[in-house]
Amino acid sequence: MQFKILINYIKGFVDIVVEGYYIERFINICTSKNIFLWNLKRDKSTILYARVSRKDFKELRSVCKKTGC
Repeated sequence: MQFKILINYIKGFVDIVVEGYYIERFINICTSKNIFLWNLKRDKSTILYARVSRKDFKELRSVCKKTGC
């Protein structure tokens, strides 16, 4: 995992804020689609702060539509 994070720092990453009622479902779908999230921090019960690689950021749109986040 540490090596993957280091590679993403070199290639670039995006800080994201996910807001919605189905945060757990969002994380589960990302995991099933092999979208690597790191530095996950939850604020309240409906807000999630995370980092994602630039490549995986493009795939998040379909996950957001499925979960309503």
